[in-house]
Amino acid sequence: MHRTTLILGVVITTAMVVMIGIGIASGGFIAGLETVWGDVWGRVTLIDLAVGLIAVGAWIALREGSVARAVPWWIALVFTGNLATGVYLIRVGRRSASVREVLIGET
Repeated sequence: MHRTTLILGVVITTAMVVMIGIGIASGGFIAGLETVWGDVWGRVTLIDLAVGLIAVGAWIALREGSVARAVPWWIALVFTGNLATGVYLIRVGRRSASVREVLIGET
C-alpha cells in the first residue's frame, strides 16, 4: 500500500463528497452554472477543470494499459470531476507499493 497516495485520495474524495453534498443541498445547479459561465474567471476555471480532467484521464488510460479499462473512469471523470480522481487514487494507493507503481502501474 502506498500510504501517501491513499491519504491524498481520501482527502480529495472527502472534500468532493462534502462539496457536492453542499451543492446538492443548495439546489439551483443550472442557475449556478449560468452564473459561473457568465463570468470570465468562471469560464477560465471551468476550462482549467476540463484540461485537468483530460490530463488525469490520459494518465489513467496509460496506467491501466487498456482503453476498455479506462472508459469507465473517463465517464466517472465527466460526471463527478475530481471525485473520480480521488476514488482512483484510493484504488491505486491500496494496490501500489511505490511511487513508480502509482504513476505507471508497474511493479
